[in-house]
Amino acid sequence: MPRLRPRFARRILVLNDHPVELALFQNMLAAMGYRRVTAASDAAAAVAAVARQPHDVVISDIATGIAGSASLLTELRGMGRVPPVIWTSGLGEELLQSHVRLALEAGSASVQALPMPVSAAVLQAAMETALESLAASQEAAPAPLQRRAMETALRRALQTGAGFSVVLQPQVDLRTGRVVAAEALSRWRHRTLGEVPPADFVAAAHRLGLDGRLFERVVDAAAGVLVPLHAEGLAVPVAVNASASTLCDPALPAMLERRMARAGLPARLIKIELTEDEPVGDWVVLSSALNLLRVRGFELAMDDFGAGIASMRLFSAMPFTELKIDREFIVHMHRDAASRAVVAAAIDMGRSLGRRVVAEGVEQERDLALLRELGCDAAQGYAIARPLAPRDFVDFCRAYSP
Repeated sequence: MPRLRPRFARRILVLNDHPVELALFQNMLAAMGYRRVTAASDAAAAVAAVARQPHDVVISDIATGIAGSASLLTELRGMGRVPPVIWTSGLGEELLQSHVRLALEAGSASVQALPMPVSAAVLQAAMETALESLAASQEAAPAPLQRRAMETALRRALQTGAGFSVVLQPQVDLRTGRVVAAEALSRWRHRTLGEVPPADFVAAAHRLGLDGRLFERVVDAAAGVLVPLHAEGLAVPVAVNASASTLCDPALPAMLERRMARAGLPARLIKIELTEDEPVGDWVVLSSALNLLRVRGFELAMDDFGAGIASMRLFSAMPFTELKIDREFIVHMHRDAASRAVVAAAIDMGRSLGRRVVAEGVEQERDLALLRELGCDAAQGYAIARPLAPRDFVDFCRAYSP
């Protein structure tokens, strides 16, 4: 477990272009006992500060400029860790919430929004929350030796398949309530490391260049679930996540075709779900790969639509058959007009292009009701079912299939 520094030894960066407000924050933090406070009056100074020395909490006023905020977040993300962020502003709640989403998308585990003026009590409470989230994330982070041990074990596991499995999250038709598909989610249990979180081993597979091998393992596990379903006449496609680099492997279409033929399954029962967790390196190569998969009968879904900057270009240029709306918009669509507008626009766009639209992260009955009202085709999330073990998923399909 990493050794944590005392709370008042934490480094705090304050970015504010108003001299009086900047001094006020410095004074309040000093009164609370924080001694390592870096003050910056513009984004360039803030970026230079974090480049010289990692900071534990960032307090930034958004009046400093959206471009400045974005450049600071980009710098932090490039260092591999975006610390807790506390946004402040007197410009209104809408801009604050927009910046909250910006920091969350950049990878910050804790983001708070404080309308100006900020009192000492409010700032202290925000600092408590930020430091608690920081401590939790550092305790959860594997130490270098643990990470190396995990990576070594992962290499072996991906060679043998030992400890790997999948759970399946059902998707249901919002008009009929019938199960129409599922998403395969990988799981790995090691005999000494225990249950390794997907966020850890998927990231490790990417670092090690083993994304393709992990993809093959999940495809094989998904095919193992599909075989008994297909034998019963329950045609429920299963989606498998893949990054752009995995899909650009020229050997991938033939590999998929061989595996499906070996299992006696039609290609349409495996759906390839493109994730946007890495930038597209070559648009021509990706387009060619996706078109080849479509020609061979595989369906294609675009995951997390709206979350990445390339979403619109990807969806309009590539031969997707399905669009999946990012869960952040679904979670916030009841209280945030902008999120609801994005959901409605995505549904309308999918309908006009003749593509199926699926909402992810549906957690409440009211989400289902609103999505039906907006005309969404299908949904997945805890309001429908948690990810299910293969046997339980087969039972679910028997109960909710046509």
